[in-house]
Amino acid sequence: MRGAEVKTICVAGASGLAGSYMVKEALARGYRVNGTMRDISQLDKVSGLMRLPGAAERLHLFSADTANSERFDAAMTQAKAVFIACIPTTKHGVDGTPAAELDRERGLTEIIQPAEQACLNILKAAHRQGVKTAVLCSSTASAEPATPSFEKQEDKDISDAEMQIQQKKYAQAQKTVMEAAAEEFTAQHGMKLCTFLPSMMVGAPLLPSHLKGHVLSFLAKLRHGKTGWHSTVPAGSMSLTSPQDLAKMSLAALDQAEASGRYFAVSGSWSWRRIYQEIAEYVPLEALPAPLGRDPEPPTRFDFSKRDSLGVPIQGIQEMFADFYEAYEQVRLVPQA
Repeated sequence: MRGAEVKTICVAGASGLAGSYMVKEALARGYRVNGTMRDISQLDKVSGLMRLPGAAERLHLFSADTANSERFDAAMTQAKAVFIACIPTTKHGVDGTPAAELDRERGLTEIIQPAEQACLNILKAAHRQGVKTAVLCSSTASAEPATPSFEKQEDKDISDAEMQIQQKKYAQAQKTVMEAAAEEFTAQHGMKLCTFLPSMMVGAPLLPSHLKGHVLSFLAKLRHGKTGWHSTVPAGSMSLTSPQDLAKMSLAALDQAEASGRYFAVSGSWSWRRIYQEIAEYVPLEALPAPLGRDPEPPTRFDFSKRDSLGVPIQGIQEMFADFYEAYEQVRLVPQA
């Protein structure tokens, strides 16, 4: 690292889409990376990560389950920071019931509390090992207050967890509660916390398993002419995140002493009509939903001044979809159901 001592970071969730991009970017910057996975006997994931440039010399992988805090101790040893990217949004109960159909008790015990405890278990391990900085990958779901702002600001627009629970938005409340727990823990123990709020993540898959994920599987199936999420183009909008941008912003926050708090990790918000116009460049006509037939609703507005203070150039929507479909054509992997 330009003559400086090589620094170690821990990436919790190294084989996920966000986590693997964090591993890749950190290695490219000369860091030593301790990555955790639920099970390092998954050779397809391990081999993919170990093929990243610099991995043979500076990537070490550990098995660690978020239900057991002590399993993260080894990966935290001598780490400067921990990146928490291993707590995906839970959309179903343990028996497969959609989250929105659960009652309050099940929503709390099966959706919200496991994510909260997982985050705290990782932070407890970090604290035991003297790690001073945590970077948490959360979601824009925690930036949906009861009274929406004309232009969202991450440090002002914070969701009301109880309201989300009452509305059976357990998947969204999961992120709101998790963030609050992380903020309380890190403040109590004198740790720096930066929380990033991504949305629909679009980028080239780094591992075959990434094509089994919700969004990239959807995009891959469209490429094969299979109908996607919508029969008609929705009137609303969607915010998009580049996993590469997310990794770069996370590492920028680590390097900047003044960085702290919440950051929007989205490129912007686009109408679904515009999103499908971009996708149409890469998929057969029969895979696309029927036209909206009227003007779309205005997309969500964001104040990106805090995001941009990190100094990371942000990818646009065209580049995100181009990166995905170019990479997909190279690997030619058929998406799994």
